[in-house]
Amino acid sequence: MLRRVSALVLKGGNVLMVKLKSQDRLMPRATWVFPYLEISEDMSPRREITTLLNGFSMEYDITGKVFKYSPSENPKLTYYLYVVLYKKGEPDVLRVFQAYKWVPIRDITAYSTSFMDGNVSKYLNEVADKLEKENNLGV
Repeated sequence: MLRRVSALVLKGGNVLMVKLKSQDRLMPRATWVFPYLEISEDMSPRREITTLLNGFSMEYDITGKVFKYSPSENPKLTYYLYVVLYKKGEPDVLRVFQAYKWVPIRDITAYSTSFMDGNVSKYLNEVADKLEKENNLGV
C-alpha cells in the first residue's frame, strides 16, 4: 500500500497550499496540494509530518484531528492528513515545493481535485462557518 502524510495547515480562514515542482505520478491531476511526504509502512505518520513542518521554519501546533482516507483518484494510496494550526513565520517550502499560497477556506475546492476526502471538505466548511459566525458577532 502506498502511503502519504499530509498537513492541513490553518491560518485563520486560510489553508496552506503548495505547488508541486513536477507532475505527481500517483495523483497526476494534482498541482496545488496540502504539503505532504511519501512514507513507508515502517514510518510513523506523525513523526514524519513533524519533520516536514520543522523544515518549513514556521511555528505551528499539531492538533489531535487526523483524517485517514484513500482518494478516489488513486484508491491504492492512503493519506494521513493532520490538522495543523499555524502560529507564525513564513513557510520556507522551496526545498520541496515550487511555491506556496494561503488559500481562503471557501476557495479550497478550486484547488483540490479528487485528492480531498469528503470528510475533509465537511471539516473545512465547519471551520469556515465558525469563523464567519465569530466575525459576525464581533468576537
